[in-house]
Amino acid sequence: MSRLSWAPPSTLPPLYAGWMASALGGPIAAETDATCEDCAMCAGPQNRPQAGLFFSPETKCCTYMPALPNFLVGRILRDGDPVFAAGRATVEARLAARLEVSPLGLEPTAVRALLYGHSVEGTFGQSRVLRCPHYLDEQGGRCGIWRHRNGVCATWFCKHVRGAVGLRFWRGLEQLLTAVEWQLVRWSVLELGVEADTLHELFRRAASRSKSGGALDVHQIDGEVDEAAYRRRWGSWAGQERKFFEECARLVDGLAWPDVLRIGGAEVALLERLARDAYRHLTSDVIPERLQVGKLEAITPGPSHARIVTYRGLDPIDLPKIVFDVLYYFDGGPTVETLSRIRRATGVILESALVRRLVDFEILVPTP
Repeated sequence: MSRLSWAPPSTLPPLYAGWMASALGGPIAAETDATCEDCAMCAGPQNRPQAGLFFSPETKCCTYMPALPNFLVGRILRDGDPVFAAGRATVEARLAARLEVSPLGLEPTAVRALLYGHSVEGTFGQSRVLRCPHYLDEQGGRCGIWRHRNGVCATWFCKHVRGAVGLRFWRGLEQLLTAVEWQLVRWSVLELGVEADTLHELFRRAASRSKSGGALDVHQIDGEVDEAAYRRRWGSWAGQERKFFEECARLVDGLAWPDVLRIGGAEVALLERLARDAYRHLTSDVIPERLQVGKLEAITPGPSHARIVTYRGLDPIDLPKIVFDVLYYFDGGPTVETLSRIRRATGVILESALVRRLVDFEILVPTP
């Protein structure tokens, strides 16, 4: 099997890629600094994360158990590609276990959610106990459900080509896709005629989980199925779970982005507008008219470069010392004049692409 046989055809999963191309009006550049197939956060000769912040090669960033909306579960089950068989088997195993399986989709088990919510920062990218059940050890570690992953997994990157600008864009897209998922989950259960009693049980349970503060009952602690509660959650669809999920996928597969907007209502429309604005910034190379030095959280000086952490500890930037030494010229004055002063005083010429990169990483920020 080819090492890259699992690689996605685009930045987003195929279903979401089509929708976002319509929503944003253009392509999304790949985050080439976040290399899943050769993890940029695992120790190596080319990888030097800030202050020893490495991920384990046995987990990478996959120490998170995703919630899979019903239609994505169905897409996974319907994907007959032989290359996808191992990943599909991980979802089938969750279905067979019947833990946190409902017409809404597959949720993290209560114990896993509790551990994740109460783990300290250093466990992310490290804990084998928290490793995603869809992580496959083969080919150096890969995501078994990559082309049908959810909005959270599809939009999380350790590093961004455009620095803070990229982070803001992807966070906005995560909010949009998560809202879309929730709206389509509710729409599909209505379309498939789930009974009112079952709907009451599903949404009462979802509300009670959010208010419980993580308190677990004996079934959740022991990892066992509460049979009576399970039957209440499924109603007349009990015993036909796979068919239900595949029907959800069939319904959603037929939706174009305008259909999704109609179903999602004001919430999705608002988040789409914000995502379009973030996309406009992501695709712009305009340099602010006035700039000043931003908040530099950590600086590690070297003989020729200074390693700087600004917007995110996982994504430091190495700045040539000759550039670092002229940053103090940016005092809030007009950018064009500042660049001229630097050239006259030091002979250093800062090209537009470099200045834009300094802005992207918030080394330089617009003057208020």
